[in-house]
Amino acid sequence: FREVELDHVRRYWDDRPCNIRHSPKPVGSREYFDEVEKRKYLVEPHIPKFAEFEKWRGKKILEIGCGIGTDSINFARHQAKLTAVELSEKSLDLCRKRFEIYNLTGTFYLANAEELSAAVPVEPYDLVYSFGVLHHTQLPPRFNACQFGT
Repeated sequence: FREVELDHVRRYWDDRPCNIRHSPKPVGSREYFDEVEKRKYLVEPHIPKFAEFEKWRGKKILEIGCGIGTDSINFARHQAKLTAVELSEKSLDLCRKRFEIYNLTGTFYLANAEELSAAVPVEPYDLVYSFGVLHHTQLPPRFNACQFGT
């Protein structure tokens, strides 16, 4: 029963990655990603303030639920060492493409946040970041990223 529900959630996000419709430009183009970012932070201007992207320069960041990578790319632009995790293969593919377009690096894992250590090596991170993900998990107590903190 649990796997069926997880597959349903995965298919949902593969069919409609978060913020996918924030631009009419061709999906995956540089122009598309620029417009998506502009729109996201226009609608949610609080994110850059509390994420403090520039504060994490040179630090190790684990982002859980990266989506198509809008916050991810901002950590990477500030030279954070980013590891991004996503349940949706389509979203993660777009995130990877975004990093290629902007010539940035990161480490990417297709994984379920409720079983993080099954896919992501357990190691210390300076920041474990997740925005707009936890409320989508069916078993929030299993969403335990504490073992990844410093």
